[in-house]
Amino acid sequence: MTQTMLLAGVGERIGTGVAKRFDAAGWQVALVSRSGTPALADDLDTAVSIRADITDEDDVTRAVAETREAFGSVDCLVCNASGGGGHPVESADAATLERLWRVRTLGTFLLVQACLDDLRDGGTVLVSGTTYASEPAPEQVEWASAAPATRGLTRTLDGVQVTYVEIATAVRPPESSFPGAVGSDDVADRYLELAEATGAVPTRVRLDTQ
Repeated sequence: MTQTMLLAGVGERIGTGVAKRFDAAGWQVALVSRSGTPALADDLDTAVSIRADITDEDDVTRAVAETREAFGSVDCLVCNASGGGGHPVESADAATLERLWRVRTLGTFLLVQACLDDLRDGGTVLVSGTTYASEPAPEQVEWASAAPATRGLTRTLDGVQVTYVEIATAVRPPESSFPGAVGSDDVADRYLELAEATGAVPTRVRLDTQ
């Protein structure tokens, strides 16, 4: 049976790489983003572009409903929406902090809750994360405070298989040889491996150049 992946956050590197990798493996792909990605959806074999704000509960409910209408139940939810950045505490911005917490933590919560009936039937949640979830980053208060909050959320989700993917280095396009970075194609391969694993998945994995 063909499986369905809902991808929230379709950036040029991780998001696009994950979408292409799952599509190549025969998955149906729902691309959820604020601005929509119709060009990418057209490039894939079986995909749909859905415009939605994942910090808005009604938008999330609609996006999941549209995914189910197009492809059926959600087998894998990838929470990849981001918007990093930040400053030391003396120059940190409250609006930026709130925005990042809403995108990362609230958005992940709303997506999981909306997909819960599907996910409890053997589905998988993959959350794109960062080392800031476990290591302090005083130079980026806004972003670095949202990371452990999101990691904490993933640890509290009962009855759902969730993996927090701690990306410990920069992510480069597959055609780049930028030193010290992991290729977006390698990240996508790991996501697919986790999504297609049988049995329990790890609650946390770390990706770097090693």
